[in-house]
Amino acid sequence: MPKDTSSPTSTPPPLIQGWCPGAWQPMASGDGLVVRVRPRLGRLSAKQALLLADLAERFGTGLLELTSRANVQLRGVSPSQHPTVLQALADSGLLDADARQERLRNLIVDPLWHADDQVWKLAHALQEALVRTENLDALPAKFGFSISSGRHAGLAQVAADVRLVRTEASTWLIHPEGHDRALAAPHRAHATASALALARWCATQALARRERGEHPGRLSTLLRGWHAAHREWPALAVPAGVRWVPMPGGAGEIPAPGWVPGLGLLIGAPLGRVSAPALARLAHEQPNALRVTPWRMLLAESITPQAAESAGLWDARHWISSPADARLRVSACTGAPGCSQALGPTQSLALHLAGQVPPHAHLHVSGCAKGCARQQAATITLRAQGQGSGTSPIFEVISNGSARGVAEAAWDERALRDNPGLLFEEN
Repeated sequence: MPKDTSSPTSTPPPLIQGWCPGAWQPMASGDGLVVRVRPRLGRLSAKQALLLADLAERFGTGLLELTSRANVQLRGVSPSQHPTVLQALADSGLLDADARQERLRNLIVDPLWHADDQVWKLAHALQEALVRTENLDALPAKFGFSISSGRHAGLAQVAADVRLVRTEASTWLIHPEGHDRALAAPHRAHATASALALARWCATQALARRERGEHPGRLSTLLRGWHAAHREWPALAVPAGVRWVPMPGGAGEIPAPGWVPGLGLLIGAPLGRVSAPALARLAHEQPNALRVTPWRMLLAESITPQAAESAGLWDARHWISSPADARLRVSACTGAPGCSQALGPTQSLALHLAGQVPPHAHLHVSGCAKGCARQQAATITLRAQGQGSGTSPIFEVISNGSARGVAEAAWDERALRDNPGLLFEEN
């Protein structure tokens, strides 16, 4: 699929005309525009996956990024071709014609859902209800939900304002992030209504704060402030029988690549980056849907071992198929020169150091202090600080912290590459 060199259209396609500012605004980066695609309820058909591969090859850098929000990003899109890309996405069902709907359907669905666990049905019901519900326009930016089967802890570190968790008793817990209390709902309809009640309450509070000239805040902050002022939780318009209960604790690891009984094959991508030809090859051999995960992996639904081999999924250059692969223990943002805010390159360094990261540890390499690719703490975080006295970039070392943490030391990239084992020996 050669890069498209034809002249772009001089006017935006009809779908794009008249959209309000901010709807599907791309992010400018060092290698062009970044277009973020949010597949509906985290699933891509084979046809949609082929389209994304084609768009990345023709209009982007030829790479697609799997993000920690279960999105897919195309990089390097030129401003003149951006409307053409958006129109193609809309035609394939990957973009809403309504800007409000696109903003509100910020749901992360447990990629390991089964047909009998109600996760998919609840997610679909909530997505439809969000579009129909009024008085949500004042919600804070990026307000979102996660819906978990409760079988694993893979969504525990994925940011969400409201978490809906299925329990072993087949009930639901609707959990505002950052609190030790949750709403207990006996079935799916009550869970959907309770999640919407929290969203409406948050929107009302955020609107009042804006009218006072204050920052709208997040749901967790608003609930904490309400409880401090009133010594009780707010009275929400929830169905009868729904009540506040203690939120049980729990910990665990995210699922690892491999066969998932009854579902298919969970396959990772090095640093979450998939080449367009590799994705196209998979889509050609995979007639069923692909589920996009927040772990920078894809789940190939019901794929057979023969199809997986034909799709090249055992090719380590493009995919991670083993839970022992050291590249699962590293992460990195785009870094320089792809990101204009990055103070140094990141990805090649992360892959170079991957083999030195012990099991159950994690290394994150960030181009700046924003930590876009990983918000939570890592065993070691390397934060780029620009060039040193020579030509080698300097990286600050943060132990058990994020890119925003306090550094304990600084190494230049050449020293890190020459002595890769020292970084974790000292920690």
